[in-house]
Amino acid sequence: MMATQRQRRCREYTGPTPHSVAIRERPTNKRPPEYNILERRKKEQAIEEAESMTKYQNLCDLKNDWEKWTDKKIQLNTVKRRVKTLMQAEEFSIEDRRERLRSMLADEEQRYIEEMDAKEETTIERQAKMREKAKSLREKRELERLQFVDKMLDKQWRDQCEELRSTLTKRHQDEVCAERMEQLRLKAIMDDEAQQEEKMYADLWEQDRLNKAAREEKEAVEKHKRDMETLDTLRMQMAALEAQKAEEKKLKEEEAQLLKEQAALRKLEEQKAAEEKRRRQKETHDMLDQSLRMKAKKQAKEQQEQLAFDMKMLEQLLEETRNEALENEQRKRELREEDRRYREYLHQLMEEEKAREKEMEKMIDAEVEKMWQKRLKQRRLEREARKRLLEDVLAGRKQQLEAKMMENEKKKLVAQKERQELLDIIETNKRIEREQQEKMRQKNLRHQDDLIGQMDYNNRQEQLRLLEERQEHLLSQDAEVEYQRKLKDALDRPFIDKVHPVRRRQMNSPII
Repeated sequence: MMATQRQRRCREYTGPTPHSVAIRERPTNKRPPEYNILERRKKEQAIEEAESMTKYQNLCDLKNDWEKWTDKKIQLNTVKRRVKTLMQAEEFSIEDRRERLRSMLADEEQRYIEEMDAKEETTIERQAKMREKAKSLREKRELERLQFVDKMLDKQWRDQCEELRSTLTKRHQDEVCAERMEQLRLKAIMDDEAQQEEKMYADLWEQDRLNKAAREEKEAVEKHKRDMETLDTLRMQMAALEAQKAEEKKLKEEEAQLLKEQAALRKLEEQKAAEEKRRRQKETHDMLDQSLRMKAKKQAKEQQEQLAFDMKMLEQLLEETRNEALENEQRKRELREEDRRYREYLHQLMEEEKAREKEMEKMIDAEVEKMWQKRLKQRRLEREARKRLLEDVLAGRKQQLEAKMMENEKKKLVAQKERQELLDIIETNKRIEREQQEKMRQKNLRHQDDLIGQMDYNNRQEQLRLLEERQEHLLSQDAEVEYQRKLKDALDRPFIDKVHPVRRRQMNSPII
């Protein structure tokens, strides 16, 4: 057990007896006494070395930064100097080029001036050119004269050649006949084209007339149908307006009936209020009459009792007077005293009776007032209930009237809107019909203008055709006269024209 016990790490040891403890001596310190001082000095020295190293490092960083900045500055200045040198070299090169260009321009201008001076004509050169030009003009004129002479000689030969003249005459006659036949053929073709064109326009006019008749008939049917539809629409609108007027009249009658019922209800309420007031007044009057009758009966009863008592007393007095004549005076005094006491007693009884009656009247009045208040409360409750019922009835009737009036207003607005829509539809139909009529009128006018234009065009074409025929006839006559004259001239003198005037005109302006 002791072997397994953990070793103690302290200087205390237990002894063999209880509460006996021994303390082991501290071990001898192997470090010298100045160990802490030396350690502190070492730390301070290490700190100083670190600070000096840091300062040296900062100084090195500063030097390094300065060297880098200096290198950059030197490099930048070197680049600037290089760029400046290159720019100056470029400027010098440009200036040299400019100088060379200026010298070249001056040389070129000088050459141009010398060339212009060299090209200036002298008097001798101008005379030589004029002589050369006169010579060329003489040669040209001589050449033209020789050509004209050759042409005239050739013409003279042609005119003097009998065989050529007869051949040309025969050929010319053949050409004239061919041209005449061609003119007749062209005239026949133009006549056929004019007839076909006139027939085409006649067919178109007939087709337009038939289309117009069919269109007018169709438009008349459509207009009749549209008029019938418009008439039906107007009838429906009139029926709707009549129904609307009847509905409005019915609504007005219902409003008047509702107002009459409201007035009757108000009058009935006033009559009920008046009857209630009269009944309340009658009940009050009856209660007052009953109270007065009760008081009158009570007073009459009291008077009768008093009279009976007085009569009884008189009878007693008379009887005592008759029976006791001797004791009259004394008895009278006693009777008077007794009568006085009795009267006082009666007066006291009467006062008590009056007090009881007053108390009874108060109780009766209180009971009557209580009953009256109860009746008033009951009547007030009934009146309030009737009033609430009447108010509910009137409110319901008023709501019904307001709902009916709102419904009437809505119906009026709807009817007014429908009336406005109907008027707009009628106006739109009228406007559409006017536009259609205007379009139809414009279309008819355009068709009429087209027909008139076609007729004018046909008339102009006919006039032009007649004019052309007349001109062609005149030209043919002129050509025939010219032909006879030319033939006579050709027979009289040895020269004929080569081309017919009509053919020349057709050659100049061919017929398309």
